[in-house]
Amino acid sequence: MTVVAVFVLSVERRPAAQQDRDAFEVASVKPMGDAPAERLAAFGRGCDGSFPQVENNRFRVTTTVFALITWAYGYNDRGGCSFTSNGNLITGGPSWVGVERFEVQAVVPDGAPAYNLNQFLDGQSPRLNAMLRTLLADRFKLKVRRETKDAPVYALVAGRGGAKVPAAKSDDPVMFNIIPDNGGGNALRLRVSNVNMSRVALMVGIVMRRPVVDGTGMTGQYTFDLLFAPPNANPGDSSAPALTTAFQEQLGLRLEDARRPVDGIVIESIERPTAN
Repeated sequence: MTVVAVFVLSVERRPAAQQDRDAFEVASVKPMGDAPAERLAAFGRGCDGSFPQVENNRFRVTTTVFALITWAYGYNDRGGCSFTSNGNLITGGPSWVGVERFEVQAVVPDGAPAYNLNQFLDGQSPRLNAMLRTLLADRFKLKVRRETKDAPVYALVAGRGGAKVPAAKSDDPVMFNIIPDNGGGNALRLRVSNVNMSRVALMVGIVMRRPVVDGTGMTGQYTFDLLFAPPNANPGDSSAPALTTAFQEQLGLRLEDARRPVDGIVIESIERPTAN
């Protein structure tokens, strides 16, 4: 059984000397035990699938430091945690960085932009990302260096006959997930609703266990429900087509093997935050 620590780490207010930095007005950090192993297995090293609450000048999330680093250093719009995990783009540091979860509750200072979750996930929250970098540096003593890696990726591109992805209706709910097909037959469903192609690429990367970059040039919002066979299914184990086949036949999209220069992060040093 996982033991969850119940003490709250220090609540920090910014000293006057730090007012020129992008930093949360108030931030608390609380240890919450290890992330469930099955969620780390599903989403990738250090990724438990958690999304933050970003509203009313508040930022709240319970997740790993690994996931916090992916957001702080601008991987939000490229698939976030799973993109970096599957591409091995964050290296170094002790094992607890990708296993132990922390609850972060923070207040955005008056006058700072009031971002929402969609802006955060689409990489349109630079000041909030900077506040997370400050939090990691101050509370976890995080030091990193950037490096560029020539990484194997899949490029999601339009097929020869052109893409035929259904456009979303304005009142479609925003949703993207992968679920088992209730009809049985050892199949999965990729369901996306009112999302852009970057989010589609994120979900494909989770299935394919490799970073997927959006090369479609498509800028709209899309809604579709795609049936496909699990990637580890043996021939004959599923009546559904492989994901690559389903994408090409039903959506007019292809996945191409490619190598791309991708920004990576090396953790040079980090510490657990100290308790009161």
